[in-house]
Amino acid sequence: YNVCRNEDVMKKILMRAAMPPLSNIKPMHVICKNLIGNNLGNMLFPYSVARTLMCEDVVIDTMTTAKEYSMTEVKRINEEYDCFVFPFANAFRISFMEELCRVTSLIKQLKIPCIVIGVGAQAPVNKEPKSAALDEAVKDFMHAVLEKSNIVGLRGEFTASYLKKLGFVDGKDFTVIGCPSMYAFGKKLPEMEVKELTPLSSVSTNSKLDLPQKFHDFMYRSRQAIPDYYYIPQVIEEINAMAIGKKLPSAFTKKIPNHFPIDFSDPIYKEGKGICFANAQSWLDFLKQRDFSFGSRIHGNIAAILAGTPAFIVVSDARIKELVDYHNIPHIMMKDLNDQTNIFELHQKADFGKLQEGHEARFMHYLDFLHQNGLETIYDENGDVKGCVPFDEIVERTNFYGPVRAFSNLSTEDQVRRLQQYHREMSIRISYYEKLRPPIKLFCKETVRVKVLHKRERCVERFYPLIRSGKPKAKVEDEAVEQENA
Repeated sequence: YNVCRNEDVMKKILMRAAMPPLSNIKPMHVICKNLIGNNLGNMLFPYSVARTLMCEDVVIDTMTTAKEYSMTEVKRINEEYDCFVFPFANAFRISFMEELCRVTSLIKQLKIPCIVIGVGAQAPVNKEPKSAALDEAVKDFMHAVLEKSNIVGLRGEFTASYLKKLGFVDGKDFTVIGCPSMYAFGKKLPEMEVKELTPLSSVSTNSKLDLPQKFHDFMYRSRQAIPDYYYIPQVIEEINAMAIGKKLPSAFTKKIPNHFPIDFSDPIYKEGKGICFANAQSWLDFLKQRDFSFGSRIHGNIAAILAGTPAFIVVSDARIKELVDYHNIPHIMMKDLNDQTNIFELHQKADFGKLQEGHEARFMHYLDFLHQNGLETIYDENGDVKGCVPFDEIVERTNFYGPVRAFSNLSTEDQVRRLQQYHREMSIRISYYEKLRPPIKLFCKETVRVKVLHKRERCVERFYPLIRSGKPKAKVEDEAVEQENA
């Protein structure tokens, strides 16, 4: 986003994100291309960081780290950008290790500052990651980052404890800053109106498939007690199932809990209760209209807090626990959930005012962390906005796409229109892959010959038949005769 008033003093920041936080892309394109980065929650931290760093003389571009980058691309990054900002989530986990190593390799090749904001570890409650390979990957990552920045920002004390055991020092190598998404609007969270929760309230819910049945029973009871509810699927697999009827991967369907919507034929979707979003702004705008948000998704409920809506979280693992503890978010531990747990009682006993307690101090610490790494913000030394907020100016003049409804809740005409959109998107993708198939197939075949069968590498001309120069026909025929005789 180029919002500079004077291009001569322009500063260019590159930020890790699946898509630009203020982009207004057609929802079906976002879904088909997975531009949410697997989870709707991944839209929130780039949204917050961009608003904080987008001063009047700053340009922010985004880039995903889901692929490897060539030396030419790395050179371009070094030449064009002043720094690379990495808003992370629970990156210290085994399932993310491959991409973490890829990011480490990229950072080692860069010559510009690389600042990591809000990285965290993942493990069950009261347990730490136990993987020698992950430990080595994390250490390599941390060393690479600390060569390009002054200090790393962590999500919470659980991750801090893990890094201490790996030999890193609190206050020197890292500091706990919480989740950057909580600082989207500065030192004060949006004003929250806490209304009495009744069967007539309007609520937003969120869930996760691989949680104990008692949690899904609790969510089912709560939905039955409050008929005016919405369910927001957050992971791309569930969104595909809801929006276009794509089947969940086999890994998801090994054990389906009762009361969990697995496709658009579920009553939740058929009745128009299930919706999702293709941008962070429309998500926040929707949650502003709700009285309450609850469930197991940490960023599904942080989004509600940023919208000024009370939120309550059922904590299922250590990555969520360190965030709710640090930010004073009302919650209940999964182990404390039982058949008698009542959403009305949880709401009544929750202290939503604690969210504001200590928030300003946490925000000022967050600003100090950014300043330590040489990043300027839209805030002054007191945490007040200096002048205009370029990010908000863009929001005000953009008419963002709204909620995406389930396929089963659409009219016949809209269903046809969505299938056409999906077909168009997939045709583009298939065409792209068709172009890639021949060279990839040849590359794989040659790799097997050389690396596995240990045969001599073929000449370049033979390995790339599509680009070699043509031979005279007679010569080709002579070669064919020689091969036949041989």
